[in-house]
Amino acid sequence: MLHLEIYNFNELEAPYIEEVRRIIQSKKDYYEQLFKKYPKDLLLEVKFNKDKEYRVSIGINMQSKDIRIVETDRDPVAALRKAFAEFKKTVKRQLAHERKDYLYKRKRYRQQKWKNQFALLVDDMQGQEERETKPRYAKKVKNALQAVRKYLKTRLKTLGLTKKQIKAQLPALVEAVEKRFYAVFDPKQYGPEDMDALLFGIAEEILATFEQTGAEAEGEEHIEEFAGETGAPQVPGDQIEEIYFAEDVLNDNELIDKVNEQLEAEKVDEIITGLIRDENRTDQAVLQLHFLEQFSPEEIAGTLGGNADEIRKKIDNFRQRAETEFRKQTT
Repeated sequence: MLHLEIYNFNELEAPYIEEVRRIIQSKKDYYEQLFKKYPKDLLLEVKFNKDKEYRVSIGINMQSKDIRIVETDRDPVAALRKAFAEFKKTVKRQLAHERKDYLYKRKRYRQQKWKNQFALLVDDMQGQEERETKPRYAKKVKNALQAVRKYLKTRLKTLGLTKKQIKAQLPALVEAVEKRFYAVFDPKQYGPEDMDALLFGIAEEILATFEQTGAEAEGEEHIEEFAGETGAPQVPGDQIEEIYFAEDVLNDNELIDKVNEQLEAEKVDEIITGLIRDENRTDQAVLQLHFLEQFSPEEIAGTLGGNADEIRKKIDNFRQRAETEFRKQTT
């Protein structure tokens, strides 16, 4: 929530009062909209001091920095306009800085979330009492588990685990699938033709458990958007917000600054999402893995199949399209 405090308003001369009041109210409306999802209450201060000239000071207490802009002029309206113009630029730059910090922490948070979730699962599976395995069809099961292993590896990548995390967790997960299979597989009821469906069903059941529980790892808290040191967003329904920022897609820093200064975060996300929807389903998956999950072209090729160079070309072409569109939007 944004609160407004005006100091020394009575120092203004009568001809300027209504215009100053109108400007301040319009700016208050603008910054209420700009900061509607900001995780802390903000105090917007406007101070007037009159000596030989009017001195106008505008300040706000942002998450990681207090901002204050001062301008002087014989005309308080002119001073107020100049101060708000510089104030807007400074606030936008600070929001972009906090957003970059948020983007880094969003990726780290999601990776840690899935690492914690699968660690809990593996501990649970390893802590179960050893069950007697049924040697019948053991060779067929072993062969089928190779396909399950590839499937689990692909799914773990799409859930945000790093290569190192996947390498550490995958063997135990495959073992957990195998144990659960032998616990429910009855040769009197099922034949070898049922193995694949049963094994993949068990693997999907294990993965679905984590997709349903989301970020509810033991001892883990949800994090507000731009929330300082911890840094992942919280939205209604305890869902992790997937929103595209200019920094996710664009490489041109000047264009990024321009976009963040002129466009709201929701508008940026709307444009990028719209461009992605114009792509075919395979390319949509490629772009999401790269721009949201920070997968490299090589990692995407390993997950979805395809050639890394071709994937890199698709990413570069999309980035060029996005830059062209954002230049139109900010002209």
